[in-house]
Amino acid sequence: MTTFKLDTKLADHLEQEIYEKLTSAVELGAKEYNGDWKAREARGEKFETYEDYRFGRTVTKKRYFYNHPRLEFMNVTFAQSEPEYEGQKTHTDYHRPLSCTVNYEACKANAKAQRNHSVGLLESRINGHLAVTDVVYDTNLQLGKANLIVGNVTGHTKDDEDFQIHTQMMWNYRYGANSANGYLTQYVQFRSDRRGARQEGKTVLQRLTELEKQAKADAKKAEAVAKNEAKWERFRVLPDQIDRWATREIKKHEKMLTEAGIEKAKDEFFNHYYNKGREFDLEHHNTWVNRELTEVKTYKERVQKFLNNEPAVREVFGLECNTRDDFKYVVWKS
Repeated sequence: MTTFKLDTKLADHLEQEIYEKLTSAVELGAKEYNGDWKAREARGEKFETYEDYRFGRTVTKKRYFYNHPRLEFMNVTFAQSEPEYEGQKTHTDYHRPLSCTVNYEACKANAKAQRNHSVGLLESRINGHLAVTDVVYDTNLQLGKANLIVGNVTGHTKDDEDFQIHTQMMWNYRYGANSANGYLTQYVQFRSDRRGARQEGKTVLQRLTELEKQAKADAKKAEAVAKNEAKWERFRVLPDQIDRWATREIKKHEKMLTEAGIEKAKDEFFNHYYNKGREFDLEHHNTWVNRELTEVKTYKERVQKFLNNEPAVREVFGLECNTRDDFKYVVWKS
């Protein structure tokens, strides 16, 4: 299966174009902010205000600049509040920005993220036109007019029939408040079509998606297995616990069938106010106690095959059997 990957040089060019346009927009924004803040300070004002309409009336509020989205790509210097009393520490006044510079590292990180998204889009477009049995033998993608990536990918099918995938890039800009980052976001788009031999069977993109889903499923299962394995130390002692539990239950139920046990059951029966005047049903008592006794004896008998037999316990241990109740079910059915 041939998987198309965009040439690194073209991807780097794409990132550089995005970076240059983004930084230019942010530099203009920084210049505007610095001018506004300088003018505000010259007027003797310590904060900006804006009108907020809510609950049927207009309220004037101070503008708060902490984590302001348009300052994501800037390094901002804020005023420090003056102590109101002796010993009070100064703190940053996020209502009063004084100056800013462009944070070029943040711009670079954003440009790289946009590049990765755009490259992934182009690769998915091409791989969506490639069948898993196709072979690509030539790629002719280059920079065209207006710094656009254009060209074609050439290959042949399993029957040695030629085809070409033509693609053309388009810049789609969003500015200012309409953009995702508040300044300039380039939504790179690609148009593509396949010409020549028809595409047969499953596409490379479909296969890659399947592989990705399978990898996620495998990782999820591996994580579940790892978590499950941590339960083994508690699970491996269950045969001994169930054996001792069954022994206690057998003794308890056998005692309930003795004269003393029956008398105790009668006392408990008549101690309930709603049983006053009623007759104690001895036959029912013996029936259900014997039924319970038979059940725990069965557990006692069947759990013996797992005692001191760790391989047998390990054989039933897994994602579907990792609790006491799960193991008791296995013992009962064994």
